[in-house]
Amino acid sequence: MLVVEDDAMLRETLRWALEDVGLEVATAIDGPDAVQQASDRQPNLVVLDMSLPGMDGFGVAGALRARYGSELPILLITADGQPRYKAERVGAYAFLHKPFDVDALVNLIRQGLTGGPVDAH
Repeated sequence: MLVVEDDAMLRETLRWALEDVGLEVATAIDGPDAVQQASDRQPNLVVLDMSLPGMDGFGVAGALRARYGSELPILLITADGQPRYKAERVGAYAFLHKPFDVDALVNLIRQGLTGGPVDAH
């Protein structure tokens, strides 16, 4: 899985929390870093912040979709407005608005990895 978040504290908190539940996590600090890492190794899921330096979440999602198609699950996280619209625009299977509960994130990631139903945003 690839977590794309420019806020260092949040990025590391997410990595630790996800590793604590047994998930393998790579992290990216900005849009270009995310695209490079995803080019080097296809992630099984991407947790994508929309507000990123260098290339925003729309650009990252577009690059990932061009390379891997719509089958790559993307979970959008954002502190900005209109999260549902943004999630639909990038083809995300779900979204969370910051601040969010880590347990909610873990549940949505598990649903994204298994292809199960998504019942919460």
